[in-house]
Amino acid sequence: MADPWSDALGDLELTGVFYATARMTEPWGIDLPALPWTAMFHLLTAGRAVVSVDGDVHELVPGELLLVPHGTGHQILSAPDAPASGLWGIEREVVGERYERLVVDGGGAPARLVCGAVTFADPGVGRLLASLPAVVRAHGGETGSWLRAAVDAIAHEAEHPRGGSDVVTARLADVILVQAVRDWLDDAEPPSGWLAALRDDVLGPVLAAVHTDPARPWTLESLAALAHLSRSAFAERFAAVVGEPPAAYVAGWRLGLAARMLCEPGASVAAVAERVGYDSVPGFHRAFTRRHGMTPGAWRRTGGARTLADVIDPPPEVRERIAR
Repeated sequence: MADPWSDALGDLELTGVFYATARMTEPWGIDLPALPWTAMFHLLTAGRAVVSVDGDVHELVPGELLLVPHGTGHQILSAPDAPASGLWGIEREVVGERYERLVVDGGGAPARLVCGAVTFADPGVGRLLASLPAVVRAHGGETGSWLRAAVDAIAHEAEHPRGGSDVVTARLADVILVQAVRDWLDDAEPPSGWLAALRDDVLGPVLAAVHTDPARPWTLESLAALAHLSRSAFAERFAAVVGEPPAAYVAGWRLGLAARMLCEPGASVAAVAERVGYDSVPGFHRAFTRRHGMTPGAWRRTGGARTLADVIDPPPEVRERIAR
């Protein structure tokens, strides 16, 4: 049987990894800002901590990784009532462009954390992240030991950078995120969203067909035929599970795929438009610009990716303090 998650989990394409270790003594707390297009993760290695996301408090267990996939602003604290300082106001040692050590000395019991933030090149990964809950846990125990080893490897690359370190850290973080999502999928049965549709016996083959042949002139009739449903029954089921109409999904998939293709060496706008099913370059130009906020040509020139610096760059006064 085909693995419905291989394509979904194989398209993360991380563009940036920022890593920090934290040495804390109680009481302590860090208030992290919202970081669009970013997933954040925390691994408690010693002591105790809780993470508060949208008013929900999640206790961290040593060796367990907690992922905040939507870039939501949140707090990580020694206890639910502990005071929290803004991220940029915390004492830190800047080890490198992508690695810092944070220190909060409250005088009490110690705790150790490793935290990371990652950004993505592929806009299509938004479908995967949007299907996840506000918080995803990766199991402790045997898996936790394996995750800790991967996080330690990221720390080593960040603290001792050499040729290829950016690639290595991105791949390791990719593996960590994939493992976190796999652990969640093992325990969860999402009722709706993209991952639920991939798992659905009726909709899964339809999505696979669209992904395999995006340029095909898909219609509601042809999609419904693949699902062996009437047009109305298929449209209703698709919208209920996926969260958008079939035509909108097809268009979004094509334009997400086009964004990736435009970054390939030698790609032309006209060729990409044809590969994803547009027979009119002006029509493709308008649709792409509406979807991604820039023209296909501009996307191709810039690579389209939101870099880590775009979302995690400290304010000027903090940058000046760090420079001193």
